[in-house]
Amino acid sequence: MIQITLLLLSLTSLFIYPFQEIEKIEKEEGVYEGHDNYGYSFCCKTEDGFESILIFNEILSVVLEKHPLHINKHIGQNFIISFTKDVIIEEKGSREVSTIIRLQKLVSGQHFRE
Repeated sequence: MIQITLLLLSLTSLFIYPFQEIEKIEKEEGVYEGHDNYGYSFCCKTEDGFESILIFNEILSVVLEKHPLHINKHIGQNFIISFTKDVIIEEKGSREVSTIIRLQKLVSGQHFRE
């Protein structure tokens, strides 16, 4: 009886939230360029070998405790950046917000992708 109840509860949760999007965690390697009003700026290389600037809007406070990017202490350092992208719906429309959830500092000569 308990197994049937648990099965029904799990199936019910699938029907209650059918449009809920599962957050995908993405990773990039980038050199920290600084912080401004728009967010945290990193220079990342694309798969084609070109450089692009990525701006992350938010960063988790636990990450800032370990790597205080808000005071521009780590400019020029290389990191693996784990982040999520979310769409926030507002009265004026919607906007995409990217949030850094983890930073891993790379030592000189170490790379995320070879």
